Amino acid sequence: MTRLRTALLALSGTLLPATAWAQSPPASPASSTEKPGKEETAPKQDETGLILSLASRARYETVSGRRRPGYATSEDAFLLRTGLAIEYGPGPLAIGGELIDSRAYGLDRRSYIGRDDINAVELPQLYVKLKLDGALGPGGKIAAEAGRFLLNLGSGRLIATDEYRNTVNGFTGLRVDLEPDADTEFAFFYVLPQEHLPSDADDVRRNKVVLDRESFDRVLFGLHAQRKKLLGGATGELAYYRLSERDAPGHPTADRRLHYLDMRLARDPKPGTVDYDVEAVYQFGRASSGTEPGKSPARVSAGFAHGAVGYSFDTPLKLRLGLFYDYASGDRPGGSFGRFDTLFGSRRDDLGPSGSYAMVARENISAPGVRAEVKPGKRCEGLLDYRPIWLTSRYDRFAGIVDASGHSGSFAGHQVEGRVRYWLIPEHIRLESNFALLAKGEFMKNASTATVNGSSTVRFLEANIQVTF
Repeated sequence: MTRLRTALLALSGTLLPATAWAQSPPASPASSTEKPGKEETAPKQDETGLILSLASRARYETVSGRRRPGYATSEDAFLLRTGLAIEYGPGPLAIGGELIDSRAYGLDRRSYIGRDDINAVELPQLYVKLKLDGALGPGGKIAAEAGRFLLNLGSGRLIATDEYRNTVNGFTGLRVDLEPDADTEFAFFYVLPQEHLPSDADDVRRNKVVLDRESFDRVLFGLHAQRKKLLGGATGELAYYRLSERDAPGHPTADRRLHYLDMRLARDPKPGTVDYDVEAVYQFGRASSGTEPGKSPARVSAGFAHGAVGYSFDTPLKLRLGLFYDYASGDRPGGSFGRFDTLFGSRRDDLGPSGSYAMVARENISAPGVRAEVKPGKRCEGLLDYRPIWLTSRYDRFAGIVDASGHSGSFAGHQVEGRVRYWLIPEHIRLESNFALLAKGEFMKNASTATVNGSSTVRFLEANIQVTF
């Protein structure tokens, strides 16, 4: 029993199996930053090479004042996510799998909850892994993974397993990781993103069980390189990603043929030091503005940038104060398409809650802000941030609202959001609550496509409990 407990770790509520040195586990539930790739939070093997995890998270959320066209202005939802993961690998070869059941209840036909939150009885992971230590000389390593698995690369802003979301992004294909030395890592991958099914909205709301699929109609591949101990202990990253998709019978797409060039330099927070995180992405290629028939692909030129700096006080409260800024381009009238596409990125840490709220996305925003985080002990932590939000293009959408004339202005509003966590039993039972308030600016008040409901504020509140065995 002691060995089994050692093998269990509350990992993102999604129950990722154990990972090799080269794999990027998502952040543990105790992480206040939600960023993937924290090796110290990966689950541990027992001496037989077995890892077994079982966890369930129940969440209730409510939102009001929302002005999304086609959806209710307010709603309540109950979401449940349960997962079972197992991996066995006493030697260089390991096999594993993961079953996740993501459901929602209490929804009506105008609910915003959809395939990003509901995916009943799914197998996003079923894989084989090979780890070869010393294959590249003393201290060098090679790891390969094939089958169905999850991907977490870099900051997670482009490719990640989102800890907060009720479902995960699964991929089918091959990943190879090379580590020439302890400070250098390369990750190569060629995968087919798994499509959440069913696609019919009514079937999704009924939690209908349909196994996800993948096909060569949508392909993602790329390279991610990382070097540690740069510029005073910072980590540098360079990456190239390529997404190619095409229409299939009954499955229209935006015909995206996108290239991504990603650069990042980051220094992790430590007591008594300054930390920072600077990332810039350039996106180019061709894509349509939607999946409707008759839309032809246009040339894409878009970009995203994130900058943050903070200071962690060396006190029992473990207070960190920080400034940050997020920019993502939007589309403008003309012959090219300028809205940034965040691929399979995670939004919770940078932009606020998803789910029935999901007001701020990594597209068409210019948003500075301030943040405070505290972690006074192993059991509890909290964060609070504020940001005003402008549109980079007044002609493009924000929260599903569009004014093609551009006459509604470019200020979307003021957002305040935060989170509180408390472990009733460390690593086994965790309570959490997230909230967000968005005071609507001129764009959300004046745009003709916005639902008129008389409310000047979008209010969101959720509470959840996560149990891990």
